Amino acid sequence: MWLHAHVGFWILGLIVFVLTFILYILGKNKPARILQMFLHFLFLLILITGVVMVAKLYSADNFVWSTIKGLFGILVIGMMNAILNKTKKKENAVVFWIIFIIGLAGVFSIGYGVL
Repeated sequence: MWLHAHVGFWILGLIVFVLTFILYILGKNKPARILQMFLHFLFLLILITGVVMVAKLYSADNFVWSTIKGLFGILVIGMMNAILNKTKKKENAVVFWIIFIIGLAGVFSIGYGVL
């Protein structure tokens, strides 16, 4: 149950992230800010479901990998927020995009390769 909720919130979060990014690029700040607030709510739900799953895996043998994956997830959330804030201010966000892609690759490789 927690896994499906967590994956669903992540998918929805990535979709809202892309939509918010596009709106900021187009200069539509008011709808983008509303979507960014909704994205922050999704971040909270992602963190809650992720913490519950990591807590359940602490009783298993692979708690180290789940903790590392959780840290990568927090990194991805932080980079999503930083990218949107830099885009809103019309500043360069290339470094944040690179860290975002590396973090996302880490989450997927640990999630689908190790756990």
